[in-house]
Amino acid sequence: MKYYRMFGVLLLLLIFCTPAAGYDLQQGVHGMKWGSFISQYDNLTKVHQVNQVTYYANSNMIYQTARQPVPAVFYGFYRDKFFAVFIKLSSPNQFVQLQRDFTKKHGKPRTTRDAAAGQTVYRWKQGDVKIKLKIKESSGDYKMAFYYVPLAAKLNLEQLENLPPGIYDNDPPKKDGSVKTAPLLE
Repeated sequence: MKYYRMFGVLLLLLIFCTPAAGYDLQQGVHGMKWGSFISQYDNLTKVHQVNQVTYYANSNMIYQTARQPVPAVFYGFYRDKFFAVFIKLSSPNQFVQLQRDFTKKHGKPRTTRDAAAGQTVYRWKQGDVKIKLKIKESSGDYKMAFYYVPLAAKLNLEQLENLPPGIYDNDPPKKDGSVKTAPLLE
């Protein structure tokens, strides 16, 4: 009888804890829920708009990974609904750290290499969320993106992938002096 009870407790833990391991990205990023409306986030500053896609940044937050600040994080809203996060990384250390973390958490990525462009892309999928980690060796660009598939699938892939030129160079103005720092991913 004692073993049945212990087995039952372990089974319940497995049932309730397994979904929690993947819960974070399925719900959203940085406290923002996928598909939520921009009107819910007064801490975001509009930085660019192309047709029905608008890009925002949180001017009061600096994210970090691999003990270094992340230079740019932009949130994509399609028809005013949150569908993507675009992140520029500043170093190979950040790239390697994230690649290792995602591989550990989500398994071996699907990897594509474009030798002509000098670019490698690592892809993972967690439910309705696609994760991309890109390195462009020729320019030393390191980028990461999360896409909420139910909304991102409605966009033309070309529009989705091509952020406006120079957007990563534009720092949104600070709303006030209370800039906070936080881990890029928890």
